[in-house]
Amino acid sequence: MLVPAVYRCPDHDNQEQVTARVRERVEREAVIHPEQHAAQFRVSVMCPGNSVAPETAHQRVYDGTWQIAS
Repeated sequence: MLVPAVYRCPDHDNQEQVTARVRERVEREAVIHPEQHAAQFRVSVMCPGNSVAPETAHQRVYDGTWQIAS
C-alpha cells in the first residue's frame, strides 16, 4: 500500500511514529475492502507529544488516499 504523503504532527517532531500509525490504518482498510484498489481515508492518530513533556500527547485527524502499488 502507498500512503502518498508523510504525516507529521505540526506541533512535535513525531513524523515516524505518526506515519506508522497511519500506515497501519490504511493496511487494515485494504484488508477489510479487498475489492477496492484505491480509496480516501480519514484516520485519527495519537501523537505521543514531546519526550520531555509527555503530557503534551494529543489526537490528530489526517485525511489522505491510498492505492495499491502496481
